[in-house]
Amino acid sequence: MNKIYFTIALMIFSVRYSMAQFYTQYFDGADTIFTQSVNVELDTSSSNVWQIGAPQKIIFDSAATAPNAIVTDTINSYPKNNVSHFTIKIPNDFVPWGVLALQWKQKIDMDASYDGGFMEFTTDHGLTWENVINNPFVYNFYGFQLSNLDTLASGEYAFSGTDSTWRDIWLCFDYSWMSQFPDTLLFRFTFVSDSIDNGKEGWLLDNFMAHLTYIHTIKPVPQDNYLSVYPNPANNVVHIETEKLQEFHIIEKMMLVDPLGRVVDKWTNIPTKYWFDTNKYQNGLYYLHVKTNLKSETIPLVISNQ
Repeated sequence: MNKIYFTIALMIFSVRYSMAQFYTQYFDGADTIFTQSVNVELDTSSSNVWQIGAPQKIIFDSAATAPNAIVTDTINSYPKNNVSHFTIKIPNDFVPWGVLALQWKQKIDMDASYDGGFMEFTTDHGLTWENVINNPFVYNFYGFQLSNLDTLASGEYAFSGTDSTWRDIWLCFDYSWMSQFPDTLLFRFTFVSDSIDNGKEGWLLDNFMAHLTYIHTIKPVPQDNYLSVYPNPANNVVHIETEKLQEFHIIEKMMLVDPLGRVVDKWTNIPTKYWFDTNKYQNGLYYLHVKTNLKSETIPLVISNQ
């Protein structure tokens, strides 16, 4: 398989307390140092429609930052029966705490509910991939219109439909949790189309930025206690969130236990902001045992699904 690499210019801002680092890619052709760059790995096989260049279509008429962007063909509409990928790689060399944000701008023009684009991440060198939408390991994912999320025939939850406005998208992870994994963090962007050619323009992305921050753009809700479990009673989903600390911080072990002491479910090495679906459990009283690398707490939890 032939691959072409587009490197991302490195900017490092040494801030005494926030320890912020930034990696960027505007597809503007700037020279960069490969060993100090996030990069985009683009498969150059004939079936892959992703291209780097100046968009020349009706909705996709220019890059967010001229001249170039990454787009499902710079001139033509996307073909039918297509599956195309590109991968973002981020060096795993930040301090082991904070929020890792992958940020980009995008426009979409796809046949609603039939064609779409979705993002995945891997923690095992690409052996398995997980969709980031509605994923409990994702710290935050926002900036898009909720009306442009849809479930495709393939079962994937994806961006679909049309949004001709440049959107500033943020995909965020708890970096203490992420730092446990490979030396390079991998994110995959996938475009899929069905058997009908509808003349749509596809997916246009630009201005990728990867950075680590402690002060996030969405201000966390102040917590009176170290551990917050909500809602309680839980209806369909329960959220777990610990106090944000400026040090390595994960949930090493979590167990859901019934009143007789039987372990109903358990999790290991998960982020300190997490959620799980309660619909598979019977209604009633449980105890949620949470052990982080710093503290242990037990919270009575009532599950009341409807």
